Amino acid sequence: MTVEYKELTKQVLDIYPQVKFAGVVNVKGVIVAGGHRENVDQLLVGDEIKMSIHYSIQKRDLYTNLAYKIGKERSAITEFEKAAIISIPINSNELFLVRTDKGNNYLEIVDFVYSKLDPQKYIRDEIKVIQDEINELKNLRDNKTKKEKTVKRKQARKSKVKKKVVKRKPDRKTRKSKKASSQII
Repeated sequence: MTVEYKELTKQVLDIYPQVKFAGVVNVKGVIVAGGHRENVDQLLVGDEIKMSIHYSIQKRDLYTNLAYKIGKERSAITEFEKAAIISIPINSNELFLVRTDKGNNYLEIVDFVYSKLDPQKYIRDEIKVIQDEINELKNLRDNKTKKEKTVKRKQARKSKVKKKVVKRKPDRKTRKSKKASSQII
């Protein structure tokens, strides 16, 4: 069962009165669904909202590089003096962002969002991303081994000095045979 993002953001805003913003953003920083609670003063406006979204995406990308060691990111909570921002990765292309009052039970919100998302879809998307990364690493390894096998060698330097041609003396056997043949005649 997949939940529509618009419906999910509305549910988060309805259930948790301390939440001031709930939205889904893509990797380009565009708000796909959701928005601010009505009649609430916004701490960030215009480009500041875009910057905040960009920083959340950037932070998620940084931790993705460590996922093979510490596991994939489940959520990130950044608490400021006036508010807290929770980012929850939905898949490799989207984040669920929540701005809430400082000091609330953040993990309760995270668990609620995960309970509403389709876990099978999430797992399939992550498996696809991992398989793509594995294939990319295999290609890099194969390209590296091919480069190692085809080592170009430098040509030997040709000597510019002409070598003297040395005439060899014939072997003793051939000398004797020549003497013998000359005596016969």
